[in-house]
Amino acid sequence: MTRGRVSNQPRVQRTPAEQTRYYLDLYRDALDPAAHARVITRADELGLVFPEEELQIIAALDTPAKVQEFLNTRVYYHNDHSSEDQEETAIPPHLVLQTGAAHCFEGALFAYAVNFLQGHSPRMVLLESSQDSDHNLVVYQDPTTGLWGSNAHSGYPHLDGRPAQYPTVRALAESYYPYYYSDYSLDPNDLTLVGYSEPFDLVDKYGPAWIATEKPVWDIYYTYVDAQIRLHYLFDDSGASHSYPVIRALQERWIEIDQGQAAVNVGRLPPEAQAVWHAFWRVYDSREKHARGEAREIEKKFMRLTGTTPIDLQDNAEDMQDYVDRGYTLEQLGIIAKRA
Repeated sequence: MTRGRVSNQPRVQRTPAEQTRYYLDLYRDALDPAAHARVITRADELGLVFPEEELQIIAALDTPAKVQEFLNTRVYYHNDHSSEDQEETAIPPHLVLQTGAAHCFEGALFAYAVNFLQGHSPRMVLLESSQDSDHNLVVYQDPTTGLWGSNAHSGYPHLDGRPAQYPTVRALAESYYPYYYSDYSLDPNDLTLVGYSEPFDLVDKYGPAWIATEKPVWDIYYTYVDAQIRLHYLFDDSGASHSYPVIRALQERWIEIDQGQAAVNVGRLPPEAQAVWHAFWRVYDSREKHARGEAREIEKKFMRLTGTTPIDLQDNAEDMQDYVDRGYTLEQLGIIAKRA
């Protein structure tokens, strides 16, 4: 559930102390004493412990616009999926200040934490894609205008944050569509954004302790989109919502976990979808990053029947294998397995 590629910006390697000091030197003169006092009070009320240097940096980022500028210009985009040998990470906000790097999810958590400590009532929104990586937004509402904006971290152009100028979360999400091309094919014509989640509150879900932890936040990474989160398709004004595709696949048992092995159970698909599944794999050219021609038309039919695609369903099963291998359970996603 994280999107982005390796940034073109060079990364300067510093020790944690050097990185924090570097940020503090940049932002010390911009520090507003009132914002500093506000952040200290808020952290104390929540029982969050930060080094004073980090509190000063956080206090200097007292608007979502400043948070976005910080992500864009001061945080290296770290792609933990750049190769099979690359170690995956889920570092907390505290360590973003010490490493100077973050991927999409880590940057979103950092933005959420800073905006929360500043009292801006942030919320998470997941941008849902098909045959592509999803993207994390931290959305906020301007208290004066009521308009929506976002913070986000990405190595792709135009997938970072947006100023608060959108009347609805839907309009905000739609603004990403023209730039959301496949990170598999890297073809700007392969637009892959299909939906967005309703905004949800990470602190309400997990409490505030993760904001100041130094431990990896895998529990949030693997469970923050669960059976309670509802999503909407782009350009659909019906008001209908749907579950995250992998959640629905698990609920319907299209993906099953048997003795620790996750796999697509084609026999659990609706009968018509079973026939379409087999037809798709007969004509799909695996050398293509996305379905083309006849395979694309069959894929659309499968999507109408199930809300997902054969490729996505197969990829979701592989993702669930990683989830299971890390020791997580369906119950942690709010899923109760159906009886046979």
